[in-house]
Amino acid sequence: MQRRKITSKWLILFIATLAQACATFVTYGIGPLATFYQREYELSQLEVGLLVSAVNAGPIFSMLFFGDLMEKHGEKWVVGLGAVFLGCSILAASLTDQYVLLLIILAIVGLWYGTAQPGGSSAIMKWFPKQHRGLAMGIRQTGIPIGGAAASMILPFLFYYNGATAVITAQSAVAITGGLVFLLFYKDIKHGKNGSKKHRFMEKINTIKSNTSLYPVFFIGMIMVSLQIILVAHLMSYFTNTLHVKLSTAGSFLSFALAGGMFGRIILAWISDHVFKGNRSKPLQLTMWASAMAVLGLILLPSYLPLWAINLLCFWIGFLGIGWFSLFIVLVSEKSTTEFSTLTVSFALTLNQVFIVVSPSLFGWLVDYSSGYTIPLLMLTFFIMAGAVWLGSSERHYNKKA
Repeated sequence: MQRRKITSKWLILFIATLAQACATFVTYGIGPLATFYQREYELSQLEVGLLVSAVNAGPIFSMLFFGDLMEKHGEKWVVGLGAVFLGCSILAASLTDQYVLLLIILAIVGLWYGTAQPGGSSAIMKWFPKQHRGLAMGIRQTGIPIGGAAASMILPFLFYYNGATAVITAQSAVAITGGLVFLLFYKDIKHGKNGSKKHRFMEKINTIKSNTSLYPVFFIGMIMVSLQIILVAHLMSYFTNTLHVKLSTAGSFLSFALAGGMFGRIILAWISDHVFKGNRSKPLQLTMWASAMAVLGLILLPSYLPLWAINLLCFWIGFLGIGWFSLFIVLVSEKSTTEFSTLTVSFALTLNQVFIVVSPSLFGWLVDYSSGYTIPLLMLTFFIMAGAVWLGSSERHYNKKA
């Protein structure tokens, strides 16, 4: 019986990771898809950017709603059907050549993506005990870079040989497959009567807002997700503009950063389980201090460094600046009121999503305004260190009260 239970939870981890990867195959694939549309319909850079922003803006308006549904009814139907509807909605993009209608369709796609992150995280929190939770969450979070990497490799090939319709069809098929697998094999854990059903939605939101121990964690999420998306959006241009390297070389630097992030999400989570005995706050603080130093390393990067050293720096920045996320999600869940943990994760991810949409353009504007990357990167470093200090002082305050 015990062996069967252990097998079941690792099967659940596989299903949750697969569902996340399949959903991300669609959303991260919007970047290449936007490039394809730019060539076909001669879109401006602003129009291309709005296509990506539309799909990223969708979860802002849906994650709290879906988190509340999962509190009441479990993850199985919400995540499974959400992925199926995600696949169906992206398929509608192949039926139009009208730019405005395409924006609306992609925003709807983003709405359904709002089930993936909070649902998968909630599943891990319910199925895994605290001593294994960090590692499990880290493995599940690799679904995001895996799905993104698969999209960047497969979709350009499909476009060049079969066109944009084939790209959209592949995205739809992958998302629907992930949803059906989740519906067929995932099992909700029943905890008897669910106390969250007795509370209205705004009462639950007010309970989350009254938990001041979450405030520094929310702040960290917003700052670190800004670092993460800035790396994805601007790292290549940083190297091409400062070190004047080829675009292909800058692309390899970004690849090393993304690979570092994949390892970081697992290794940092494992460290929190086994080295820090389930403490997420301390390794997250250390990760942030190390991230700040790594960003300073970018600012002070000498032009004569060999390529292998720059690749190593990029891997390290990705390891920290993308790998932090697993620690963050588990810390949010463990600091939340137990019966509202899924909704609390959705609340935190909604705040993050706002910064995913805003921070790349804001950083780009600061680079243009200051005529360089130094001031924007120094500002980012300051906020990262401020988050680490706030979390550390908050932990000491609440430990004294305890």
